Amino acid sequence: MDLNTKVEVSIRLIRGFAERFGGVYVGFSGGKDSAATLLLALEALPPKMVRGVVFIEVTGNTHELNTWYVYDLADRLGVSDRLIHLRREDIDFFTALARWGLPHRVNRWCWNEFKMRVFKGVSPPVFLVGVKHSDSRLRELSDWSRHKVIHGMIVLSPIYAWTTDDVRDYLRSRNVDLCPCYGIYGHSGNCMFCPFRNREEIRRTVADPVWGPRILSALSQLRNEWGRREYRRWARYASRSLLEFVGGGR
Repeated sequence: MDLNTKVEVSIRLIRGFAERFGGVYVGFSGGKDSAATLLLALEALPPKMVRGVVFIEVTGNTHELNTWYVYDLADRLGVSDRLIHLRREDIDFFTALARWGLPHRVNRWCWNEFKMRVFKGVSPPVFLVGVKHSDSRLRELSDWSRHKVIHGMIVLSPIYAWTTDDVRDYLRSRNVDLCPCYGIYGHSGNCMFCPFRNREEIRRTVADPVWGPRILSALSQLRNEWGRREYRRWARYASRSLLEFVGGGR
């Protein structure tokens, strides 16, 4: 299926979903997948059917360039008046990391505590999200061709059958640049520390003079084996001076 056909299929999915539930919100993290989902929604629907564009800042772990990009793109797309910026005010990510330990596949508290908790404040909870089958084996096994109910939210991913190249080509065709964080760190910057980062993303992130010390200092305080292993994984790409600053290797 070529990209034009995928776009047509996605637009039909969005229209059917929005008509069934009387409108939608679009989750927009500043990442490329959510940017493509937002553009599709604006192509598919009249303005009144896009109830809001929801940006969740992960308190203490989201880069300011990511936040800037979200506001800038919302302005360029004419949806600034519908941008909803949510964040937890009672705790930041690195305090939570020290308290709850390293997030992992069995217990992704970061998603539950910093995303789902604040998502629940939006009503009605009907969302378009940018999830692709190609992202992971788990997502590939899940049927995203129909809407789902997750933690009381009704969600649909119109780009479930897209590839990363499809997303990039679609954004390029609409003259939409990626968040600047991709060029610097290899990821969107919505979550600067993530235990699922690959080696290149870790290398580029830990080299940052602000985020490198912040992340390694936080990881160096974790005392269980998972935490020590993650510290070593990130410390492998750190400079000697940074390791000395956070107390040396382990």
